Amino acid sequence: MSVLIDNYTAWGWIWVAVGMVMALAGVGVLVGSRAARLTGVCLAAFCLVGQMIFLPVYPFWSLATMLVSVLVLYGLLAEPRHVHGARV
Repeated sequence: MSVLIDNYTAWGWIWVAVGMVMALAGVGVLVGSRAARLTGVCLAAFCLVGQMIFLPVYPFWSLATMLVSVLVLYGLLAEPRHVHGARV
């Protein structure tokens, strides 16, 4: 057992709460909110770092989640090409 993970149930609820905030930020990104885009970047970075804690316990799941987080970061930080004149 890792020193950083003491209570898996508590971590599970933390990730559920983070996931709900991510879903709300995703709706905001679809609407075009710049604040939601920034929130999404922060949450994806938090998820990327947070999954490093779980590498010893769930290596394949953590790596898959880290890959998705990197793709989300790229998607949120890349310049949108389909909207002319839009700024990130």
